[in-house]
Amino acid sequence: KSIAEQNSVDLAWKLLQLPKYNDFRRCIYQTQDELRRFRQLVVNAVMATDIMDKDLNMLRKKRWDRAFESSTGDEADTKEDSDRKATIVIEHLIQASDVAHTMQHWHVYLKWNERLFHEMYRGYKE
Repeated sequence: KSIAEQNSVDLAWKLLQLPKYNDFRRCIYQTQDELRRFRQLVVNAVMATDIMDKDLNMLRKKRWDRAFESSTGDEADTKEDSDRKATIVIEHLIQASDVAHTMQHWHVYLKWNERLFHEMYRGYKE
C-alpha cells in the first residue's frame, strides 16, 4: 500500500539525515520526543497524499473526529489535543494541495509539471 508515498518519505528522511543538514535538524528537533513527533508528522502528511487508500482515509477521518468532535470549546486544549489538531489539519492541507494543483488552468499545470519533470530528471542524472 502507498508504495510511492512510502518511498518518498524514505528518500526524504535519508536526505535529511545527511551530515550537511545537522544544523537544520537541530532547528527542527532537539529531543527524541521532538524527533518522534516530527517524523510522525512527516509520515502522516505524505501519506495523506494517497487519496485512493480507503483504510488510510478512514483512519484520517477517525483522527479528525477524535481531534475536533469531542471538543466542546469550553476547556483549554492539552498539548496532546493541540498537537493532534495541528497534525490532522496539516494532513488535510497537504491532501488538498496535492489534489488542487490538477485544477489549475492547463497552461499553469503544464508549466509547473514540466519544471517538476526537469528537476526530477536533473536529480536522476546527477
